[in-house]
Amino acid sequence: MAYRNRPRLKDIAQATGVSIMTVQRVIAAPDLVAKPTRERILKIMQETGYVPDRNAASLVQKTTGFVGLIVSSLTSMGFSAEIEGVADFCESTGRQLLLAQTNYDKSREYTVLTTILSRRPDGLILTFSPTQKKTRKMLEVAGIPIVETFENPRKPVDMVAGFSNQKAAVQVARHFSDTGRKRPAFFGQLLARDLVRWRAFKKECMSLFGEAPLHVPIGTGKTMREENFTEAGSFFRVYDNDPKLIDAVFCASDVTASAILFECHRRGISVPGQLAICGFGDLSFAEHVSPRLTTVRLPEYEMGQKAGEMILSSLTGHVGAKKVIFDTELIRREST
Repeated sequence: MAYRNRPRLKDIAQATGVSIMTVQRVIAAPDLVAKPTRERILKIMQETGYVPDRNAASLVQKTTGFVGLIVSSLTSMGFSAEIEGVADFCESTGRQLLLAQTNYDKSREYTVLTTILSRRPDGLILTFSPTQKKTRKMLEVAGIPIVETFENPRKPVDMVAGFSNQKAAVQVARHFSDTGRKRPAFFGQLLARDLVRWRAFKKECMSLFGEAPLHVPIGTGKTMREENFTEAGSFFRVYDNDPKLIDAVFCASDVTASAILFECHRRGISVPGQLAICGFGDLSFAEHVSPRLTTVRLPEYEMGQKAGEMILSSLTGHVGAKKVIFDTELIRREST
C-alpha cells in the first residue's frame, strides 16, 4: 500500500498565499494574526488534514506547547481531579499535557523528571515536593516555571499551589472533640503526607484530650503503598485487642476509611455509634457509601487550574503570587 506524503508547512503557506512564518504564528500565537488570514489558514489546514508541527511552532515562541504534570500515581483516585484541572487549563490555552508518574517511589523522581525535562516542557507541575538533592538542583536550574501542589513546603523549588495538611488534620481533631469523642486514633502510613497529618493530629488531640491518640500504621514506613480497600485488617488487629480504646478514627484517605466502614458492616459494629470514621479527600464515592462518609474536601481541581495559571503568568512575564494556599473543608456526613 502506498502512502501519500503528509502536508507540510510550506504546502499550507503556498495554498493560502502567505509566508511560512505567518503559518507558524497561527500555530503558535494565533492572536498575533489578523482574523481573516487566520481563518483562511485554519480552513486550509482542516481541508488538507494538516497536523501542526510543534517544533515549527516553537521557532516563533521558543516554547514547545507542553506542560508536564508528574503525579505520585496514575491509578490513585486522589489525583484525578487535579489531572482534570490541568488538562482543562491546557485545552483552554492551546497547550498539551505531558503526564508521568513516580509510583510513590522517591528513587524514580530523578529519572522521571529527567525524561520529562528532556522534552523541554514550558512548565512543570508536581503533586509532591522533591527531597533528593540532585533532583532539586536539576529543577532549580531547569529555567522553566515549576509549581508544587498537595503541599505547603517551607522551601519550594519555585512556586506553590497547595494546601496545609496540618490544618486539615486539626479540623478533624476538633470535629471529633465537638461530637463528644474521647479516644481517637489515626490510621495511615509512616511516610510523606500521611506522617505530616499524623503529627498535626497528634498535637491537636493532646491539647484537646490531654493525651496522644493511638497511631495505627499502614505498612512499615520503608515504601509508600497504594491506597486500597483491603487495608482494614491492619486497623482491626489493633481495634480487636480492646475496642474501648478507640471511639473514632481519622484515616489518611477515603479509600482506607471506606475499608474500615465496610468491615464494620461485616462485623456488626455500629457507625458512628461505636466507631466514628473520618476520611480524607472527599472522593466521588464518599457521599454514596452507607453511612455517608465524613471527610476532608481538598481543592484538587482548583490546584490544577491555579498551577497552570501560575505557569502561564510566569511565561508571559506577569508577576503574580509565588505561593497560593487553598483552604480545606471538613464535610460532615453520617459516619461521625
